[in-house]
Amino acid sequence: MALTLRMWRLAREISQQKMADDIGVHVNTYLNWEKNPENISMANAEKISKVLDVPLNEIVFRKEV
Repeated sequence: MALTLRMWRLAREISQQKMADDIGVHVNTYLNWEKNPENISMANAEKISKVLDVPLNEIVFRKEV
């Protein structure tokens, strides 16, 4: 089932700061990505997928409806 970036992060019980650290970006950049996931590059989307241990196609990279 495809979930948003925020939903996956919460399901994995990972803080926004830890996500940012693991991806190698500033926490403010990560916060912006949760609000505007369509701005995430493919390279960073792949890093996010690895940190969350979720296939890339199961993460919804668009704004929550």
